[in-house]
Amino acid sequence: MKIVVVIPARMGSSRFPGKPLMKILNIPMVEHVRRRVSLLSDLSQVVVATCDKEIKDAVESYGGKAVMTLATHERCTERVEEAARNIDADIIVNVQGDEPLIDPESILAVCRPLLADPKIQVANIVHKIKDLSEIDSKHVVKVVLSRDLNILYFSRSGIPGVMAKSNVTYHKQAGIMAFRKNFLTEFVTKMQVGPLEISESVDMLRILENGQSIKAVVWEEESIGVDLPEHVTRVEKIILENPKHKIIFDKIKK
Repeated sequence: MKIVVVIPARMGSSRFPGKPLMKILNIPMVEHVRRRVSLLSDLSQVVVATCDKEIKDAVESYGGKAVMTLATHERCTERVEEAARNIDADIIVNVQGDEPLIDPESILAVCRPLLADPKIQVANIVHKIKDLSEIDSKHVVKVVLSRDLNILYFSRSGIPGVMAKSNVTYHKQAGIMAFRKNFLTEFVTKMQVGPLEISESVDMLRILENGQSIKAVVWEEESIGVDLPEHVTRVEKIILENPKHKIIFDKIKK
């Protein structure tokens, strides 16, 4: 099967304008993501999808592939689907452009359920929440799982509930999702946007609201996303001090 990674990125983030081109150890953030993912030999290609010429020019200046998409997309999956229309692929992996610490192996992990079971249409990486302060953060999308690791719900609220903190494991969504290409097209062009997706501002809820399933892949090593400018310093510290991330950085900085 052909696996293609599409990285959506845009300059107009409300919380962090210009985020994709913010330098992390002198490399733009979106380039950290693209280069890390590109270390995998199992991929057919890696593409950045953007509505901003600055991002396209930056990626191409480093030898990467980028495609222009409409500026009107409200959800990252819509941008990914537009970019994927002209790509020969069986599986499209959506990797957020603000995950500069992404473990390349997590890309393979999120694809395995689709490779193993033809009935599975989409999978999403999730992490266990270790810092309990994240449970109450609206910037962290919490996830409730079934026993067979299907996702039951996404929320920016502290679910499964404040009374459960002492006896359940909390999980959160990561920006790494694998779709069968035809299902991604159906998701964007045919599935209706529902009130839950709107109220939570989580596009993956559209799948659940339309009666479809999402398989969760629990990945132990967390990829810290950059949501705010102050997160950049924390990411740089991890890259320089964590042995695994330092090895990856040494590979991609060349």
